[in-house]
Amino acid sequence: MTRTAATVLVEGLAAHGVDIVYGVPGESYLPILDAIRDTPSMRYISCRHESGAGFMAVADGRMAGRPGTCMVSRGPGATNATIAIHTAEQGATPCVFFIGQADLPDLGRRALQEMDYVKTYSDIAKLVIDVREPDRIGEAVARAYLVAAAGTPGPVIVVLPEDVLFAPSASPVVPPQKLARSAPRADDLAKVLARIDDAERPVVLAGSALFPKDAHLLQKFAEGWGLPVVTGNRHPHLFPNRHPHYAGNIGGRIAKQLLATVRDSDLVLVLGERLSQSATQGYAFPKAPVPDQPMIHIYPDPQQIGRIWHSEIGIASDPASFLEAALEAPMPASITPGRRDWIKRLHSLDQSRRRYETLTANDGVVFGSVVAEIGTHLRTDAVVTCDAGRFSSFVFRHLSYDPDGWMLGAAQGCMGGSLPQAVAAGLRLPGRQVVAFNGDGGLLMTGAELATAIQYGVPVKLFIANNRSYGSIRAHQEGAFPGREMGTELVNPDFVAMADSFGVIGMRIENDGDVVPVVKAAMAADKPVLVDVASSLAWMDASFDAPLPV
Repeated sequence: MTRTAATVLVEGLAAHGVDIVYGVPGESYLPILDAIRDTPSMRYISCRHESGAGFMAVADGRMAGRPGTCMVSRGPGATNATIAIHTAEQGATPCVFFIGQADLPDLGRRALQEMDYVKTYSDIAKLVIDVREPDRIGEAVARAYLVAAAGTPGPVIVVLPEDVLFAPSASPVVPPQKLARSAPRADDLAKVLARIDDAERPVVLAGSALFPKDAHLLQKFAEGWGLPVVTGNRHPHLFPNRHPHYAGNIGGRIAKQLLATVRDSDLVLVLGERLSQSATQGYAFPKAPVPDQPMIHIYPDPQQIGRIWHSEIGIASDPASFLEAALEAPMPASITPGRRDWIKRLHSLDQSRRRYETLTANDGVVFGSVVAEIGTHLRTDAVVTCDAGRFSSFVFRHLSYDPDGWMLGAAQGCMGGSLPQAVAAGLRLPGRQVVAFNGDGGLLMTGAELATAIQYGVPVKLFIANNRSYGSIRAHQEGAFPGREMGTELVNPDFVAMADSFGVIGMRIENDGDVVPVVKAAMAADKPVLVDVASSLAWMDASFDAPLPV
């Protein structure tokens, strides 16, 4: 049987350990689907919208330790997936997107659904590989997976003209290239450890280049050197939240008191965090371009060090390699009382914020009450996904996370990612608790992926903060134009009836008395569950400064 470029491509995926491919079927890559059908080690997950497929691949790229894989058809399929490509870029998440293209002889004629993907994705993709030769398909696959994972991880696009996929190919299957692993030089490591030893109020900011599997290294490092640890935006699971050295999460809507306290530090060790607007509270901590305190930046990609923030010491190193090297060096014989007081001060502040004081409202259930109750049922290895919206501050503030589990969210704050990411989590980590949080606005952007959860047997627990509004935008609107609501009010369907139509168990929390029994029933169910929470619009987030006028 003649091997086609599509056959070689799928063989290349298998060689790179790809076991799950997310996509929406399209005629521009039918030969790939046919080849996957003959590959027992690989599953193709058929989704209901390319944005959902892309979000699933992004989540898989975070959890699997290798690039996630998404396949979409040309033109409309590609543009639908663009939100996920942007999510991967903003979140430094490795993903490979295979996108169909018109036949080679038709290119340049504005053929049906033709796009110039190099122009379209040059701003958000690490690389766009336009495959024109069937005999180079194996090379293209290997390069895509290497580039997606190397340096600052991100999305890579592979463009596949339809006739190329059907064509015979003599291309070999190129095996995966092991990533080059960087480590600190001995003199740089010595300088960092000396600065840590001299500091009175140091703090570690741990970010996305670290993974839960590295958490034990970070914990030993923090304990041995007497360091408080704050976790970066959307990554609270990187350090045990109940550990006495945990100092909180630097993410969206951080409490003013926590931000003020960490800004009182006299040394910031940025470990595995690229740094961005969201991760630094609008370039405030660390302050850009010159931080208020000395900053040490350790990140695998040297191009990110000093790009915006001036660092006193910059080391291009895999953060796990840095931690391994630091743990081999002599540690302090003891931690000074001042340092212990600093650690205790930060941890106590975080723990006091974490406790939920029950609030009631006249316009619905305060969503924090639901989140707090879920926390009593959450296992340490659970996967939590959270969409964008002010309700998410309850999720980050009042749940405790652990490196045995995951928190997945979109770093750039887009809506619609939570449910698809939860489906991907259930497929990648079967048997885990998977809890998704959504606003009513975000749910209808990708809610059809409930059908994907049913089709593939993922028992996700989905909780909706239904305040009948684009709440975050409404809050900004009230701040800029008080009393002049425009465009943010929503008329929603019956979400419980919608759930039932998908074959999902639908439940509703209408008042405070429903919270405990409904959450208990939802978390105990062995099938997908959707819980519609009639949420307060006035008390929509965890700031507790003042309710929003409604």
